[in-house]
Amino acid sequence: MICLLLVASLNAVAQILEAQEPLITDRPGQGTDAPYVLTPGEVQVEMGFLYQDDSNLDQTVILYPNTLVRIGVLERLELRASATLFQQGPRDETYVSPVTLGAKIDVSENRGLIPKSAVIINFTLPREGPEEVLNLAAQPEIRLLMNHGITSNFSITTNLSAAWINVEDVVTFPLHSYAASFDLGVTEYITTFAEFYGFWSRSDTSHLFNFGGTILLLPDLQLDLSGGLGLTKNAPNYFVSAGFSVRF
Repeated sequence: MICLLLVASLNAVAQILEAQEPLITDRPGQGTDAPYVLTPGEVQVEMGFLYQDDSNLDQTVILYPNTLVRIGVLERLELRASATLFQQGPRDETYVSPVTLGAKIDVSENRGLIPKSAVIINFTLPREGPEEVLNLAAQPEIRLLMNHGITSNFSITTNLSAAWINVEDVVTFPLHSYAASFDLGVTEYITTFAEFYGFWSRSDTSHLFNFGGTILLLPDLQLDLSGGLGLTKNAPNYFVSAGFSVRF
């Protein structure tokens, strides 16, 4: 009897999962966001913890949590807001980062050689305070997101972005970034990925590698775990991250 009840419960959960839209998140990749927008009326919260060791800056960065809130407003448009609590060492003061507001716009579907694509436009808001969070001018960013479906359970997600960094109170030089994530669906509820990403500007360049996976516990609840390391001398030594995403 217990076995029959267990089987019936698992079947019921599977039917619920099949009936709902898949839960697609912008976690846990460090460099890639997915080119999918939320359905109008949906709200999705994505939160995570990150521990990063960086000998170049002689510091350990702890993010707890880094939080992204996404709201579906139109068929091809979602609004986004993000901020982070962080420390630059286990015993250092805790800071709240400047808030970033933005929008993700659906551009195209995956048809033949044309990838699924979207654009994110962000603005990091000005903020006064200590040096760790000081931001005297709004910093714009534009990010192109693309997903190339290779098979039914394997795809490649790529991102290209440019963000304009401010010095004192003037927005000056751009910081560019790239990312390529190789995503594999192991089962209906478990996915894995391997990601290469990096940043470059007129003053610095760094490249990193990240890998991990996600597990869908409920139709609207996903857990993730990942870790990575720097591939160049001026990149962080290593980092680990864990988090969850929930849809309302």
